[in-house]
Amino acid sequence: MAFLCWSRGHSRRDQIVASTNRLHINMQYVKYCTETCNHIFKAMKAKAKTYAVITCDIVGSRHIEEFRRKRDQKLHHIVKLHMTRKWILSEYAITAWDEFEGIVSRPTNIPTVILDLRRHFYPFELWIGIGIGQVTEPHRKPVNVFAGGEAFERAREAINQLKAKRSKTGILTSFVTGNETFSLIANTVYHLHDTLLQSISTKQWQTINVHMETNRQDLTARKLRLNESTVSRNLRRGFWWQIQETREAMERVIGAYFH
Repeated sequence: MAFLCWSRGHSRRDQIVASTNRLHINMQYVKYCTETCNHIFKAMKAKAKTYAVITCDIVGSRHIEEFRRKRDQKLHHIVKLHMTRKWILSEYAITAWDEFEGIVSRPTNIPTVILDLRRHFYPFELWIGIGIGQVTEPHRKPVNVFAGGEAFERAREAINQLKAKRSKTGILTSFVTGNETFSLIANTVYHLHDTLLQSISTKQWQTINVHMETNRQDLTARKLRLNESTVSRNLRRGFWWQIQETREAMERVIGAYFH
């Protein structure tokens, strides 16, 4: 009888231990499944993120004296500025004698980056191709070695389109995005915008550059040692208000299409 009671007690303890072990295993399995799902979700989220790649070609580089020195001087200044303001993920990479490329930190920065490249590279003309889509290894550098994906392919396609249309004066910007409606809007807006850029003189660019820093005509006039009426005239003839409106409008349009 005592043996029977001991056996029943022992069996009961074994059952409790076994149940506890199964519960522990089940909890570990649930934890593993949760962590795995989280990793998959993060990977899918990262994979689905939309990037903008910008590829630039300096027009007529073979006719520019001391081109390499001038290119590097301008690019060094722009890289420092754009990295400081977090407009690009990493430094622009030179991909050819007259080409460089980079990944914009978010698509809505595209209009600001385009304008900044144009004003700092002046008097050089730039063909600027923008590709929007997915990117592999976006944070590794240099981008021309490690990064890739459809955004890079589309930026290359955009540049090739500009080179194919070189006979059509005034067209300096091209978008290839995978969204036909957006590409039509962006290309139409920027083709008109680029036509205006052809008419901007050196003095007008100087006025625009200072005004972008001061954001006040009186301060711009003081810094350039001009009267305010001259500053106002330079801004008007340099299409500053249209340039600013284009940048602001396109930021909103890009934000609506590419969250």
